Amino acid sequence: MSKRIWTMTLGGALMSSGAVLALSRIRTGSYGPGVNCTAHWLHGKQAAKVKQLDFRHSLPGIATNAAAVFFWSWFYDKALGKNPTIIRAVTVTVLLGPVSCLIDYKATPKRFTPGWELVFSRADMATIYLSMVIGMALGPGLIRTKTRACL
Repeated sequence: MSKRIWTMTLGGALMSSGAVLALSRIRTGSYGPGVNCTAHWLHGKQAAKVKQLDFRHSLPGIATNAAAVFFWSWFYDKALGKNPTIIRAVTVTVLLGPVSCLIDYKATPKRFTPGWELVFSRADMATIYLSMVIGMALGPGLIRTKTRACL
């Protein structure tokens, strides 16, 4: 695996997890439900009702999100190519959020979706996907590097 995929994954996982934690705290008063709901594939819908962060629900939730971001990082890396032009980088980056959301929620069996709909509104989910995309783009310095190249 390339270093770029790993940095995209790290950036995307950190940003999306940060958004999940912050939105969970705002919406439910606790950090747990937003992270824990992603473990619904393992513990069922009741995972979203667990208020506290714990090893049983939170660790699988965080790991599942990181694995999903790794999956999307691989596709993002392939879509960008080795030396993307600014137009290609912007186009692929703009499409990444909507495409990943569409596939996650329309083409994936319900049990293996992110589960965020158990806790969050559609607007919140869009914010989480946006944060993932920003983190993935910033992770390897793609935005910074391409911006400097154009100046």
